[in-house]
Parts: sequence; C-alpha cells; structure tokens
Amino acid sequence: MAKLVTAPSTALTPVPAVLVTAGTMESSDVTTLAWVGTLCSEPPMIGIGVRPERWLHHFIVEGGAFVVNVADATHARALDLCGGVSGKDTDKWELSALTREVGTATAVPLVAECPINIECVVRQTLHLGSHDLFIGEVVAVHADERGQAGGRVLDPVCYVSGQYWKLGDLIGPTGFSRT
Repeated sequence: MAKLVTAPSTALTPVPAVLVTAGTMESSDVTTLAWVGTLCSEPPMIGIGVRPERWLHHFIVEGGAFVVNVADATHARALDLCGGVSGKDTDKWELSALTREVGTATAVPLVAECPINIECVVRQTLHLGSHDLFIGEVVAVHADERGQAGGRVLDPVCYVSGQYWKLGDLIGPTGFSRT
C-alpha cells in the first residue's frame, strides 16, 4: 500500500492521557497530559512534556517533583476538564471534584480517584521548543486493587488525534509470538 509523506508532526499515537499533579497539598495544580512515557527501567524513569506557560510547569520547577496519576474511563470527564482550563485562574481540584491524597515519597498530592499514582522526582529538564521535558525518577507507586493486577483490570484512557479512547481487546501477553 502506498503511503503519503506528511510534514513532521507528533504522529505517535495512541498515547496515554493522564492527570499530572505538582505542588503541595496546600497549593497545587492537576492537569491532563498526553506527552508522557516510560524512559528507563533501571532506575525507573518517566518523561512528561509540559509547555512552560502551563500553570503546572512552575510547580514542577519549584518543587522538583510530580505525580503521574493514571485515570480510568470512569473519570474521563475530569480528565478532559483538567486539560481545558488553567489552574492559574481556576481551582481544578474543586471544579473536577477530584480529591487530593497525601503521597509517601514527595510533597505532591496524588489524585485519590486514580487507580495508579506514580510519584516522581525530577532528575533532568530538557528545553526542547514548545515543551520542556521533565525526566522524573519513580520514587513510589501507589495502586489500588484495579492497578495491583499490573493494569490488566484498568480501563485506561488514550489520546488519539484530539479524542479520548478506551483500549480494546487483549491480543496476547508479551512473548505470545514465540509459543
């Protein structure tokens, strides 16, 4: 099949849509990010791309930490809402009815409603252009009964070209092609 060549873009899709928090229990922001990914296994590291003008950005720079909160489809409305308004002008915690929860390794609040919360300490920041890449070392992972099964019972949300989607059917476990 012939392929069209297009201008460079962020064509990698789908990507996870997550809620990222930064700040403290007293003063923090929660926002939706899709430019998120695992960067390293040992030590475990996650990268997040954040525009410098985002309210979340200054909390990450100030506090040197963030939490990646993996939402499920039941919280898709809050996920969308937190990405559409600025925390500088709006208390997104109150607006979205999300609950702050104390973490164990950083001062950053977790989103209590999310089945998985990943606390990260910033190890490096790269200024890339429209976004800064914060590389965070994972210092604690919190998982409720949905997340403890390795994500198998989660209903995570993916971002695809301006739309939110749920994952589909299981194809097979890692290594299924070798059996």
